Amino acid sequence: MELSHGTVAVTLSHNPNISAYMVTNGVVSAADEADLVQPLKEGAALFLATTRATTPMQKLGNCTDPSTSCRHDADCSVGGHTDPPLSYGICDESSGYCITQGWCPKPYTAGANTQVSQLDGIEHLAITLIGTIDFPRLGGKNNWMTTEDGRNAKVTWSLPTVLKRGGVDQVEVTASGAVLSLVLKWSCQLGPGSKECLPALKVYDIGKGAGFYNEYAQYYQQSEGGTPVLHRDLNQARGIRLLVSSRGVARKIDAYACVLQLFVALALIPIASMLADLIMQNLFSERRHYREYKTETTPDFSDVRAKVEQMEKHTKSQNAKRLEYGEEA
Repeated sequence: MELSHGTVAVTLSHNPNISAYMVTNGVVSAADEADLVQPLKEGAALFLATTRATTPMQKLGNCTDPSTSCRHDADCSVGGHTDPPLSYGICDESSGYCITQGWCPKPYTAGANTQVSQLDGIEHLAITLIGTIDFPRLGGKNNWMTTEDGRNAKVTWSLPTVLKRGGVDQVEVTASGAVLSLVLKWSCQLGPGSKECLPALKVYDIGKGAGFYNEYAQYYQQSEGGTPVLHRDLNQARGIRLLVSSRGVARKIDAYACVLQLFVALALIPIASMLADLIMQNLFSERRHYREYKTETTPDFSDVRAKVEQMEKHTKSQNAKRLEYGEEA
């Protein structure tokens, strides 16, 4: 038996006739993998954004921070908000927030034009897993397996099926996100006449309802008064984080190991010596010599033993008489 780990690649797919879509401020727009998955290509993982807030055309400057409310400059000197060169403890009394240097405007503030997009039609999405695994210690040429080598393995599952197997609610996941572990589990019996080994999908909610949040941005330069100025579009997304892996166990009957175990077992029970003696006396070519040296005929010492016993009795009698004589004296 051997335990092993493999590799998995995951991609997002959708129904070719019915696509998922994003709703932004009541406006519906089609969405494909390039719109929903960020980053687009990631090893053994995939992030599907279900809710995304986009703040366009941010640039570096001094602006109010909604997380630091104030009424006077002194309020901005409390809690570490005086930290040159990024902040100097200045309060923008018109907005009621401290002024700090950063990417402006901040999301959801005046002039930010933050747009929130919601994924709909999640039931039309599916994931495709391409997995491999290898069992090198068991030997043989067919111990490396993949879902792409022609075996009748299922590789595509609808997203609602994946969520159901993970025990998470589709509505809650769309709003707050989730972190799921997707495992292709292999249980293989190798060797001649064995059945085709097919992986099974196991889904685990490792986030335990904590959701998943991610930020990313697209950077570009835009001319202002003839001078190029660095800008960015900030994306704040919640969604489904999928971590994929491949692992399994394989078993193979080894004739050499079976014979070795048989003889080890026989050596541990009393019948082993009897079986060895039977083989030596009846099957080996030198069995005649074995019989001769196993038993050796010795002379008959019965007369000698009788004389010894007689002498011992005589000695005991003499000793008894001496003791008796000594007591009479």
